[in-house]
Amino acid sequence: MSKKNKDIEVRMEETKKSVNGQEIEVTQLFIGKKMIGEIFTNDAKHFEIYMDNESQGVTKTFGEAVESVIRQWNLHD
Repeated sequence: MSKKNKDIEVRMEETKKSVNGQEIEVTQLFIGKKMIGEIFTNDAKHFEIYMDNESQGVTKTFGEAVESVIRQWNLHD
């Protein structure tokens, strides 16, 4: 018997963080009140993914970064 898929709402909040003395724009992804990951904009061409304060890689598009965070959270939760 297969499970029915549940709809889960993912919320994004943009903020700025100070990293090595530089202000970097960060997008934080939340499910409920729990932050599941962060996406750092390195430059106009790369997006770095962090989950649990560990780097999970770099993507070329913001959409790929969001998809990767959700995929990793789904595998480990």
